[in-house]
Amino acid sequence: MQPEERAEIVRRLRTAEGHLGAVIGLVEAGKPCEQVRHQLGAVRAALRAAGARLVDCQIKSSQEIVRHHPCPEDRAAELTRLFNLYHLVFQYSDQVEMIRNE
Repeated sequence: MQPEERAEIVRRLRTAEGHLGAVIGLVEAGKPCEQVRHQLGAVRAALRAAGARLVDCQIKSSQEIVRHHPCPEDRAAELTRLFNLYHLVFQYSDQVEMIRNE
């Protein structure tokens, strides 16, 4: 991961952190549910953006290994890693849908 990519991901995570702090403050202050849910949506959006960026960085890195690494075992291991990452992304997506449908 390049330093500028890492900085962008950290920025997005700090944004999520700030929104989460706001959520905690709203709950502690007894604010209406609508305000809390709005801030929770902002937390989720910031985390989703950070997660997407992480996946994008990993795919770029893995692409280089799969295409150019001289060792077939290392290429196969990287493909397995990508498959596992793909599985995690879609497993989480299913959980988000379950929450939305509640």
